[in-house]
Amino acid sequence: MTEERYNYIFSELVNDEDDILGQLAYSVYKRQKIEYIHAFKERNGTDPLDCDLAAFHDISNSSSQLEAYRTQATRLATNFLESSLSTETDELAAFYSPRAANDIRMARPGFWKGAAQSLVGSGLFTLLVGCLVFFAWSLKQGPRQVIKQVFDVVIVDADARNRKMQPDRPQT
Repeated sequence: MTEERYNYIFSELVNDEDDILGQLAYSVYKRQKIEYIHAFKERNGTDPLDCDLAAFHDISNSSSQLEAYRTQATRLATNFLESSLSTETDELAAFYSPRAANDIRMARPGFWKGAAQSLVGSGLFTLLVGCLVFFAWSLKQGPRQVIKQVFDVVIVDADARNRKMQPDRPQT
């Protein structure tokens, strides 16, 4: 009876059940093993025996080959993610681009609304500047002069009024 030799490459490549890259590396190993078996069949016309696979197992278990499996697994995962994210990005751009353009169009006021806002703003600014000029002028003139000039009235002092109302007394 021949002694079967077991290959523990799975435990060399996969650290735990969540190790996706390790599982991809193991699938790369399995693909290479299947290619080796097919090439053996074509050359020899028969399935390989365990002793025929011993050389393949020795090479595939070397540290450089294990690293090559991991590198190929990383490359496969990277290509898959880039392809998936590229597709996802294109889909999101196609979905959100028209919506964003529409939202911008809706947020921007129309011409007449913008013109009305400008007119109201200009009127309020002019009124504010006019009030500031008036107050600056009135501070310089004083309140009495401002009231006389603005309302076109004559302001009479109480003392002057009392003097006009009393008749002139002869001096004794």
